[in-house]
Amino acid sequence: MEAFAETTSTPNAPTIRLERLDAPFGVIVRGVPWTRPDEETVKALTRALRRHLLLVFRGQPSPEHEQLDEFFRPFGRLLLETPDGTFHYGKFSHDQSEWVHRRRDGNYLINTPEGMGELVWHNDQFHKPQIKTLSVLEAMRFEPGCVPTSYRDMYTVYEMLPPEVRGRLEYKQSLNFDPRLPGPDELRRLCDSMHPIFTPHPESGRRALFVSDMTTGIAGMEPQESDRLMAWLRAFSEENAPRYDHHWIEGDVLVWDNVGLQHRRDKQGPGKERVMRVYEGVAER
Repeated sequence: MEAFAETTSTPNAPTIRLERLDAPFGVIVRGVPWTRPDEETVKALTRALRRHLLLVFRGQPSPEHEQLDEFFRPFGRLLLETPDGTFHYGKFSHDQSEWVHRRRDGNYLINTPEGMGELVWHNDQFHKPQIKTLSVLEAMRFEPGCVPTSYRDMYTVYEMLPPEVRGRLEYKQSLNFDPRLPGPDELRRLCDSMHPIFTPHPESGRRALFVSDMTTGIAGMEPQESDRLMAWLRAFSEENAPRYDHHWIEGDVLVWDNVGLQHRRDKQGPGKERVMRVYEGVAER
């Protein structure tokens, strides 16, 4: 693992140390406390996120929810402070089960003692109208042998698309359904969200192929043509996306670019404790 250091220019800012992962993207971040960052720290971490796409905060105490709010607010609007986020979590905050324990602050713990099914490639909040730019996930308890979380770079996939495919899909929108709601056969509707097939990051402008295994189809196309193109895009993504499998260490807090990175996990058998804490992060400005 190649290490390099970046030091902020203000006297009170922390020294940020980045360690390269043995992966196509991603760095380990050390030396950043869970307090409200100053302007130079925000710039340094933003540069790191734009360049490396995935930040692994390691070797620090687990942050309180209020600390996360203070830390991430300078990076953009907190999801729970947007009308869409307020509606979403007001609606689902009491959705409890044996393995999901959601809290009104937006955090929730995922514990699956009986095992869990595969989670296919997706962007967080793909089924909501607004774009979620940053996602945050923490390993609270992670027994040896638990499945890793996989990430793939969809910016690179977009940049490798043949020109004729880009031209065909340049102004097309994806159709997406909320997986918590009844399907369209039961609750009739076109979709729950639409996003550009080629979605630009709202700050950098870099484009990603915003199509995942959870995308239903392409608006304005006949179903057969939509299905054919969706199958081609998924196969192209599988072949060309740079990928990283993160094998968690307890206490890891991962922050990633949710526009350009998709994630998934394999099926997890019973008997392993894998407790993950989700913080809903930052939405489009």
